[in-house]
Amino acid sequence: MSEVVRFRQEQALREQAAQQALYGFAAVAIHSSITARMERGAEYLLALLEEGKYEEVAHLMETSSWALEEATRRTTTNDNTQSEQQTERRSSL
Repeated sequence: MSEVVRFRQEQALREQAAQQALYGFAAVAIHSSITARMERGAEYLLALLEEGKYEEVAHLMETSSWALEEATRRTTTNDNTQSEQQTERRSSL
């Protein structure tokens, strides 16, 4: 593939992405998803408190997101780990 063809394809993809960003369907957050996200963040902060990480909790409470990204990553990681463990158990049976 020539460099010109590759460039044109890349440019077309960028234009398509821009069109979708401007005029495509928007993801709308519903109240239950916002509440669940906040609850995960609170659970994460409480877990840190139980571990005695008071300074970290104080720092996170000063941020605008209250560590919600970390709580989401931690929850996702835990879910993936549990899923992998269940798969390993099934395969060993």
